[in-house]
Amino acid sequence: MLSLSRLREFLKEQSKNYRVLLLRGVVASFLSQLSANFNNLYIIELGASPVQLGGIRSIGSAVSAFFSIPAGWLSDVYSVKKILIFGMFIQILSIAFYAFAQNWLWIIIAVILQTLTMTLVWRIQSIIIANSLSDRERATGYGFRTTLIQLFSIFAPTIGGILVSLFGGISVEGIRPLYYIQLLGFIIISIYVALSLEDIRFRAETAARSILSDFRDLFSIGHGLKRFAILQALGSITWGLAMPFPFIYAAEFKRADSLIIGYMGTFSTLISTVLALPLGSLADSKGRKFTIYLTRPFFYGSFLLLVLSPPNNPYLLILAWILRGVMMASNAWMTLSMELVPPEYRGRWTGMTSLLQNLARIPAMLLGGYIYQYVNPDLVFILPIFIDLFVRIPILRTVPETLKKE
Repeated sequence: MLSLSRLREFLKEQSKNYRVLLLRGVVASFLSQLSANFNNLYIIELGASPVQLGGIRSIGSAVSAFFSIPAGWLSDVYSVKKILIFGMFIQILSIAFYAFAQNWLWIIIAVILQTLTMTLVWRIQSIIIANSLSDRERATGYGFRTTLIQLFSIFAPTIGGILVSLFGGISVEGIRPLYYIQLLGFIIISIYVALSLEDIRFRAETAARSILSDFRDLFSIGHGLKRFAILQALGSITWGLAMPFPFIYAAEFKRADSLIIGYMGTFSTLISTVLALPLGSLADSKGRKFTIYLTRPFFYGSFLLLVLSPPNNPYLLILAWILRGVMMASNAWMTLSMELVPPEYRGRWTGMTSLLQNLARIPAMLLGGYIYQYVNPDLVFILPIFIDLFVRIPILRTVPETLKKE
């Protein structure tokens, strides 16, 4: 584990772009965590059913899938700064639609814009950060970023829960003020990034090549890429089934109020903050896959505890999200993904995997909404465990470890 003095030294050694995006990550995460636990509840309060909620999320994934390949290609051959600025502008528009939504139909546009933001902003940040860190310290660098971001976000979910309670509880008007705060905050931090970030280009001389030609090259330069791409798609199925529903489920079946939902997010972030650096160091010493295997049982336990906890027992709900925080603390999966390909191919690689993930997420979210509303809501949390344990983990065992031990 790194000492505090070594962490300060590590930060000073990093590029300006790493530090700029680190600050953006801190601010953006705090603002996002204010409402993260209430986003789907807000959509339901605006009048959407669980099936319609799944449909909304599926539409967003479809749009993201459409733009994944060209966005990934552009990330490798065009100005990453311009792409990032465009993505941040789209993010501000998305928040504005949430803030001023009059019914759930407004959220369709908001979610489309939100998924475009993930396609552009998240990808560009990941590429810049991955290329700013050495192979020897990449997982530790991700862990440092995760720790600092989450350190400042620990109390954001609880603050969000308190604000919702003050403005009337779980309702449209109780949740809406969170988006007003987000809108102002993201405008300010986006202007800072646009003025401070230094532009980089990876392959300007090859910009004239066709997208298809570039992507044909992609799968010829690494071992296990096709299997890992399948893993990413299967991961979207597991998350797509459950992702829209945990806090709706907690409020509807476990009688959780806005404060309990806020506490769930805070304790999850707290445990992720505490464990991010140790797990990052572990991934740099023992291996990326070793760390993934170590944290998966906590993912399974979080969903099982959510389902099995009796109503009106907030402590078990909080414990379930503490277990989830252990799994979320690890950046080993992201590190493994980025290291499977050379730096100049990372944009196209994330574009390809994002395409497959979004295509898989479309039917998964629709199916999740149908199961939640018409079959048994417990199943949207149980099925992902079986898919991950009996399908994804066996495939992961065949993917090469990327840690190069000296």
